[in-house]
Amino acid sequence: MRRRKKQKGGLVEVGELLEGALQTLGVKGDFEKFRIEKKCREVLGEKFSKALTEVSLKGRKVQMAFNHSIWMQEANFRKTEILKKLQEEFPQIGIKEINLTLARSPKR
Repeated sequence: MRRRKKQKGGLVEVGELLEGALQTLGVKGDFEKFRIEKKCREVLGEKFSKALTEVSLKGRKVQMAFNHSIWMQEANFRKTEILKKLQEEFPQIGIKEINLTLARSPKR
């Protein structure tokens, strides 16, 4: 049986085009981090997300830093819910866990 030739040209999804361009530029990781931070803030809600000072992605772990221990404790209660939503939204990243920390205050 002969293989069919792929048609040259055609339409490309904007997301695929953007992802390829970001990878070529070497900033794909920054874009994924931005998307994850945006989703975390969306899941936490407007008031709660104000306490979130940093979100980072290291391997398959998402690290969230909060400006006060009370907010960190509240996030710890909702950790399973947050992880589930991130895994549903970003299955290609394969997020396995969430680490919560207190943000370091700047030295004066």
